[in-house]
Amino acid sequence: MRFASITVLSALGATLAAALPTDLTEFFLVTSEQSDPSTNSSNLRAVHATTPFAEDPVSQSTLLLRLIGAGYNSLPNFTLADGVLSTITQGPHGIGSYLYNSTAVTAGSELQFVAQKQASGNVGLDGGYLVTVDGEKEGWSICDSESGTDVLYWKGKGSDCVSTFLHAVTKPPYRKA
Repeated sequence: MRFASITVLSALGATLAAALPTDLTEFFLVTSEQSDPSTNSSNLRAVHATTPFAEDPVSQSTLLLRLIGAGYNSLPNFTLADGVLSTITQGPHGIGSYLYNSTAVTAGSELQFVAQKQASGNVGLDGGYLVTVDGEKEGWSICDSESGTDVLYWKGKGSDCVSTFLHAVTKPPYRKA
């Protein structure tokens, strides 16, 4: 019986591993209370999709990553190269499309994106799905921004901050397959 349980667990693990992304080229970013992966992002505990937004919508010099619930029209794809997250998003007032790149992530700061090339960064993927900073997977938090919007911080310290994990997923949450 013990052998059968091990065989079943091994098969289950192999199936889960085969269904999870290993070499993501484009992905969505979602937050969750859990660090374990799921082949269906909607099944992640307390999952939230994310999207870039500007605290200053006129200049849009720096974008932050905010949480977004069900009912969105579309979500941006992200890529990761040389430790830098990148995404294409619309410019001020929806005019034009621009490539935004993450800046070096530091403790107590928001995950920030700028429309400038970044030589390298400190973001990575653990296990092909969990977003890390300098190899650390624990430290992401959801905190209120200046405008009161829930945004992603690295090691946020405010009394309003809640710990989370940042996942790279191939399919956005809340959508039916």
